[in-house]
Amino acid sequence: MSTQEQARSLMMRHQHLVKNRQQSLLSRAAAEVGLDAGSQTSIDRK
Repeated sequence: MSTQEQARSLMMRHQHLVKNRQQSLLSRAAAEVGLDAGSQTSIDRK
C-alpha cells in the first residue's frame, strides 16, 4: 500500500469515526428532547 493510499485510508476512517460520533450525539440529544428516530434522519439530511 502506497503512502498516498495509507493517507486516504486513514482519512476515510477518521471521517467515519467523526460521523458515527456525531450521529451518537444527535441521537442522545434527540432522545433528551423527545424526538423519534424519523425526526433524526430528516435533520441529518439537511
